[in-house]
Amino acid sequence: MRGDYLLEIGSDEIPARYLPGAVEDLKERAREAFRSARLRFEDIETYGTPRRLVLYVRGLEDMSEDAVSRVRGPSKKAAYDGDGNPTKALLGFCRSLGIETSQVTLEGEAGAEYVYGEKHEKGRPVQEVLPEIIPGVVLGIECPHPMRWGDGNWRWFRPIRWVVSLYDREVVPLTVAGKAAGRVTYGHRVLHPKETYVPSAQEYFQVASSIFVEVDGAKRKDRILSEAGRLAASVGGRPVVDEELLSEVASICEHPSPFIGRFDERYLSLPKEVLMTSMKHHQRYFPVVGEDGALRPAFIGVRDGDPEAGIETVRKGNEWVLRARLEDASFFFEQDLKVPLVDLVPRLEGVRFIKNAGSMRDKAARMEEIAGYLAEALGLPDEEARAAREAALLAKADLLTAMVGEFPELEGIMGGRYAAIQGMEPLVAKAIAEHYMPKGARDSIPSRGAPAVVALSDKLDTLAVSFSLGIEVSGSQDPLGLRRNALGVVAIVMGHGYDLTMEDLVGLPLKLATGVVSEPSPDARSRLEAFLKARVETVIHERGFPIEVVRAVLSGDETRIARAEGMARALADLAGTKDLADLVTGWRRVGVLGKGGAGREVDEALLKEEAEAALYRALRSWEGALKRALESRDYAGYLRILVELKPYIDRCLDEVLIMTDDAALRENRLALLGSVAAYWNAYADFSLLKSLVPSG
Repeated sequence: MRGDYLLEIGSDEIPARYLPGAVEDLKERAREAFRSARLRFEDIETYGTPRRLVLYVRGLEDMSEDAVSRVRGPSKKAAYDGDGNPTKALLGFCRSLGIETSQVTLEGEAGAEYVYGEKHEKGRPVQEVLPEIIPGVVLGIECPHPMRWGDGNWRWFRPIRWVVSLYDREVVPLTVAGKAAGRVTYGHRVLHPKETYVPSAQEYFQVASSIFVEVDGAKRKDRILSEAGRLAASVGGRPVVDEELLSEVASICEHPSPFIGRFDERYLSLPKEVLMTSMKHHQRYFPVVGEDGALRPAFIGVRDGDPEAGIETVRKGNEWVLRARLEDASFFFEQDLKVPLVDLVPRLEGVRFIKNAGSMRDKAARMEEIAGYLAEALGLPDEEARAAREAALLAKADLLTAMVGEFPELEGIMGGRYAAIQGMEPLVAKAIAEHYMPKGARDSIPSRGAPAVVALSDKLDTLAVSFSLGIEVSGSQDPLGLRRNALGVVAIVMGHGYDLTMEDLVGLPLKLATGVVSEPSPDARSRLEAFLKARVETVIHERGFPIEVVRAVLSGDETRIARAEGMARALADLAGTKDLADLVTGWRRVGVLGKGGAGREVDEALLKEEAEAALYRALRSWEGALKRALESRDYAGYLRILVELKPYIDRCLDEVLIMTDDAALRENRLALLGSVAAYWNAYADFSLLKSLVPSG
């Protein structure tokens, strides 16, 4: 027999940023717990509002499944006496399993024989099983910053206030954090604060709706989007909606009721970014734009409550709050424009960068030097290189502006806006505005050229100084955002296809870091390079490439990380083929012996055997093609040439005694193999690809 199971955990308000993760975590933990308890079901759904998490299990069997497991008992020696009769040990073992001695079997194991029996476990009613697993599922949900309460020192997002637990129409008696389950729930805190009975699991959603609670976050989002679109259209516009803001707003409401508000048109003279930040980040409003993309003097707010009663008061209150913010922003904007950005740079001496690592003025100087170096390495025109250096020096100046002091989210953006207003070159202003990009995995990378160079200089300097200080990144502890900075470096370099080597990326930044770090960490370089490579590995692997291939490429001699994905693609295309098998075999045959040579210089006069001379000629004839293929990113072509070399390698190693007693011949032959192996190593560490080679 099947039925539906409902669990509702009512609590004080769960912070919006934790709610989506909690809903997903509840589903995964419940799914695993039900399977471990042998409870069969058709589907599991989870929902959440600020005041409740809901688990709904459809088609749940009323009994757990029977189970049979094999259990090892005593050894044969302990189970039977000299006459072959069962001992007390065997009788006790059989009694514990509920079986007869005739039902056991003997099996050899580790040089001895042991008794084995089958343990039969009958299924149990859900009314018995659920109380055992549900408390652990709920209290095991990941809570980044839990609260503690009660005599039991319970830990969860917020204190749990009530629990509903129903299997069809029956209460499943269980206790979570000291709260006994029943069928009583509570509605919207304002619109229906009284307790309400839930007759059955199947009627729960109807009951929730009747007490002004929409438990489905997706439906709350749809309601917000639909109403926001309708309201914005009434003033000839459309709402600016991003998923992060929509998710946050939906996570702070149980009964979302969008409304439209307005502000004075004179505030439209403020930079668009200021208006958008004031509305989105500070007030959780959706800005309204026209068909031309220009902001309209209106916004969409969302009330958690009645869409009509008192809505005019709500609207006026929100308009007043926004007006106050925009009035402050207007004042800050006017004051900031009185001071040129260049005049703020010396004052950065008073702004600390990282503890024991100097000031932001010091950082600006390092960024200027790094930007100049990268611009030269990338071959930027002189004018663009100069713009990159100028922007790097000015990039942090807006930290001292009143606007950024009030709106930290506008770091860089306001600097770029002020630079443009103060008559600086457009490229300088753009590079300043974009130098924090990308801020996240979904953010765009800065524009090619000067903006990308300045962004790299900022991130590489932060990484170099941090690693020189010996700062570690572990688990969730990353206060300086080093992972984000490293991913930003990787995204920019790979996104623009910049042929920058690892030396280009970390050499100068680490050298400059020694100027502010009195005792640099001795392994700073190796740790930083490994940290960047780990981010490259993550990025490429997440794009669908086998992890063995990615690690093989990153373990090769090529350090231009922008090439790693293309090289991985060419190798991945050969997975399971004879060509890959030949490549791995070819590397194995020359790689080990090739390491033993003292050098790579081959004396042709010492190539006494035809097989070794043929390998040398083949290598010389293809050297140019190999180098051209690698530089032109024809990675498939490069690998084809290596495959072509394998027959020559096989013949040489089959017919020539490499480790001959003649020292001169031996060193020359090892040098030849080392020269061949170098072309394999230049591409990847082929020893990591054995699992992708077809067997047989």
